[in-house]
Amino acid sequence: MKFIVFSDSHGVAENMLRAVELEKPDLCFFLGDGERDLVTLQKRFPNLPVNAVRGNCDVFSSLPSVLVCAAGGLKIFMTHGHLYGVKHDPIFRELCEAALASDADAVLFGHTHEPFRDFTMGMALMNPGSIGPTTRPSYGLIRSCGGRFETEVVFLGR
Repeated sequence: MKFIVFSDSHGVAENMLRAVELEKPDLCFFLGDGERDLVTLQKRFPNLPVNAVRGNCDVFSSLPSVLVCAAGGLKIFMTHGHLYGVKHDPIFRELCEAALASDADAVLFGHTHEPFRDFTMGMALMNPGSIGPTTRPSYGLIRSCGGRFETEVVFLGR
C-alpha cells in the first residue's frame, strides 16, 4: 500500500492534486492548515480515503486535533503539531511521549513547514513539510507491505 501525507497547504490545493495524480496513493493523511484545500482534493478524488486533523489555522474546523488510526498494518498517530510545541522542541519530546502512549508505529506531524524524517523510540517520525505556497513544496510517502514500511519525503517539481 502507498500512503501520501500532506500538511500546510494554506490555500494551494493544486499542489496536492498534482501529487495525487503523480503518486496514485491508496490513502491520504492530511495534517492540517488548509482544510478548504482538503475539500477540493476530496471533490477531485472522491474514492481516495482521507484521514485528517485540523491545524492551528483551521480555526472553525470540526476535525480532531489528534487522530490515531490503523492503515496497512500500521498504527499511526497524526496531529498538526502546534499543540506539542514542535517548533520549539528540536527532539519532539512531548509529541513522541504522546505517540508512545498510543503504541504508534509512525508519528505524522506538520506545522514547521520543514520536512523531517527520523526513527526514534521505536517509531518512525515524519513531517512532510509544506505542500503549500513555498519555493519547494513537499509531501510524504509511506509504503507498507507485510507489516514493514518505509517513509520518504518528496519535493514537488514545478
